[in-house]
Amino acid sequence: MSRGWSNAGNALGVVAAVAVSGALLPITAAEGSPAPGGNGTAQAPVAFPGAEGFGAQATGGRGGEIYHVTNLDDSGPGSFRDAVSEGPRIVVFDVGGYIELAEPLHVASDITIAGQTAPGEGVATRGYQVSFSDSSNVIVRYMRFRHGLTPDQNRDAVTMDGASNIVFDHVSASWGRDENFSINNSTNVTVQHSIISEGLDPHSCGGLVQSDGVTLSHNLYIHNKTRNPKSKGRLQFVNSVIYNWGSDGYILGDSAGISNANAEGNYFIAGPSTTGDPFTRANANYQIYAAGNYFDGDVNGQVDGRETTDEDLGPATIMDEPFDFPPVTVQTAQEAYDTVVAGAGASLSRDAIDTRLVNDVINQTGAIITDPESIGGFGSLEGGTPPADADGDGMPDDWETAEGLNPDDAADAADTDASGYSNIERYVNGLVA
Repeated sequence: MSRGWSNAGNALGVVAAVAVSGALLPITAAEGSPAPGGNGTAQAPVAFPGAEGFGAQATGGRGGEIYHVTNLDDSGPGSFRDAVSEGPRIVVFDVGGYIELAEPLHVASDITIAGQTAPGEGVATRGYQVSFSDSSNVIVRYMRFRHGLTPDQNRDAVTMDGASNIVFDHVSASWGRDENFSINNSTNVTVQHSIISEGLDPHSCGGLVQSDGVTLSHNLYIHNKTRNPKSKGRLQFVNSVIYNWGSDGYILGDSAGISNANAEGNYFIAGPSTTGDPFTRANANYQIYAAGNYFDGDVNGQVDGRETTDEDLGPATIMDEPFDFPPVTVQTAQEAYDTVVAGAGASLSRDAIDTRLVNDVINQTGAIITDPESIGGFGSLEGGTPPADADGDGMPDDWETAEGLNPDDAADAADTDASGYSNIERYVNGLVA
């Protein structure tokens, strides 16, 4: 449940805050500024333009503090861990590079993580799990979460249990020791335009998706031996590319519980490590509407697959009509392949790891791995210089000037226009429009 917009401390206006190096400085919006989601005439917008599916209505940190991540430390003022420790907050980055975690990290409720604001090549966590368990109302965009062979840490790279109303967009999650990206016992979650890659053998799993209302759209599952994903509950699986799985691609329940799924326009492409079928382990409890899915199993360097049939779904219960799930954009499988190759993952500035993965899809190369060092390790992410922001409101001075705002008035970040988005949201969304 979102805490929304706070009026604490100001009966007439809206109180927000700016964080510089982790210190929160109170700012007061102009009297009468409308609350996010509209002023009685504008309808509350989706999380950001292009957000779709079950998690699209998340508002994240809309109306909350603006927190600047000013260092790559594991903890303390200005760190990413401190930034996501409580909400409502909109988190922006003044630094790019790897955040070396010293222990697992938990993201609180009512948070927007605007990874697209990181200068240079962007930002990533490494070494430990990032969890969203029991949190609600979170927006995550253009982040990389990389686990690796951290001793005594047999965990997912990204995980959630008991979460709700969360949307991940253009995220890269890799090198999980258990799963790469798991969504359990959760509701209203979207993962879109993301890369879920290289679960580490001997487990090597894309992820468990066992929840009531998950949308997986335009994602790349690559080099995961199994669980691409393993799904139970209610799932939209749309326009994703699944490449070089091992024994299992998409697992249809394998459960005594009833599951309802729409699977549309996905492309399953076998690779050098593939031994199993695209759809596996179904039973009659798995009710699925499947349309426009393709399977290319010959590893001939070309994308020239065939459309899958009811026989590929095994003993699953085949539905004639799709389930009534939230609307999503549905392309053909070939169009989806092109879209995923062009833009999945933290692609505002693709790093060497994601570039290698996408090239593996294009060239039908690569393998399931045990150790990230075997394919070059974490590499580096170059930082950069953030744009000048005199009032610390997360919006650069030149952008504010061009928009008719005051670069010396932090309060205008909270002002909301007829679209329902605040000015800070318009800025961060515009970086990746």
